[in-house]
Amino acid sequence: MYYFENGLRKVTPYYLRFKTHPKPRWIGKTVLEIFTTEFADSEEALIQDIKDELLYIEENFGKKGGTNTIRGLESLRWRKTDRFDVIHNSKHMHEPSVPDTEVGIVFEDDEFLVIDKPSGIPTHPTGNYFYNSITEILKKENGYVNLWPFHRLDKVTSGILIFGKSKAASQKYHDLFQGNRDKITKTYIARVVGNFPEEETMVNCPIFMVNSTGGYIKPLNAEMLPVNSTTVFTRLKYNEEMNESVVLCKPLTGKMHQIRIHLRNLGFPIANDVLYNPSIPELPNHEVNTINNSIEVELYKRIFQKHPEFGQFQRVDPSVVKSDECIDLFTITNFRNDCSILSQVEKLIEIRQANLQKLKDDHDTVCDVCQREIFTSDKDMTDSGIWLHSYKYECDEENGFQYTTELPKWADI
Repeated sequence: MYYFENGLRKVTPYYLRFKTHPKPRWIGKTVLEIFTTEFADSEEALIQDIKDELLYIEENFGKKGGTNTIRGLESLRWRKTDRFDVIHNSKHMHEPSVPDTEVGIVFEDDEFLVIDKPSGIPTHPTGNYFYNSITEILKKENGYVNLWPFHRLDKVTSGILIFGKSKAASQKYHDLFQGNRDKITKTYIARVVGNFPEEETMVNCPIFMVNSTGGYIKPLNAEMLPVNSTTVFTRLKYNEEMNESVVLCKPLTGKMHQIRIHLRNLGFPIANDVLYNPSIPELPNHEVNTINNSIEVELYKRIFQKHPEFGQFQRVDPSVVKSDECIDLFTITNFRNDCSILSQVEKLIEIRQANLQKLKDDHDTVCDVCQREIFTSDKDMTDSGIWLHSYKYECDEENGFQYTTELPKWADI
């Protein structure tokens, strides 16, 4: 299954079966429209999948009268997806390569496993990654039967990652987290652009992002966007020659990309973050990342005009995380109606699709099994990791814990 070349961990292609309930934005679209726009699949390959009954729909799921399976091109080609459908898809997986990096064990007992996750590898199966995820690599390489991650780290982020080795341990840890949220501290290390303020400070700012493939806002319920996304920062050191700082980051909430977005919004982005500080033109998707970042910056600028406190350093006050206040992002930013923003979104989608088409045009060969393009697996790993590291996890409780890694080498400036 695994094989290793040029410092990379690779996976032999295989079939994987998926069962998917339609997302709200899929309703009313055909499966061909969904898979070509959402997953950048080719219509020709999808048609063959339907003919081979690798792609079909189970309708009336959860309704009285039972389900009915719809197969074949004649039945599926023009059929609009319904919210009571289940889409079945057997996909021939060509997983992207990941760095062939050793996974360090920080702590282990009969119930828990704590590792120092390398950057460049996703936490758990997601998207085109399955076996090339930390959970599956550990199961294969270290012989674990099952692992349940209690939290996740972005693929590009390294550091402390905690697993349960059984369902009972998973529930125990879940209960500990739920009952002691205010006693659990997560500490990250980041290396950022600029001379970060010396004193301990805090940012409380809602978190959202623009999906570069579909041009929509995440989270989808941005009409009720929580404002209680909070991170506390403390500068450790500053290198004047490099004009970069190393900063301790303590997220009091756990929104996706929270630290990265907060630092970008404050004007101190992580120095090598290609999404939120796209500064290296030679890297893949640089133009997409630049446009995507500029759209987000403009939307946040409009939010800051109405709520200037979100774009400023604040006095440290952990009680803000208890707020249930929300804002309507679409009303404040006029995202859905502003022609200048919408034209940038259209440009973003067009360039993303053009880049994908170029990849397909430049592909090495076609898979004999699924007839899809095979891209080179010797991918450039320059942007596979950023200078953000989960340094410490601790619970201030009688039966609590403290897990710490060594500081990453890039923190020595």
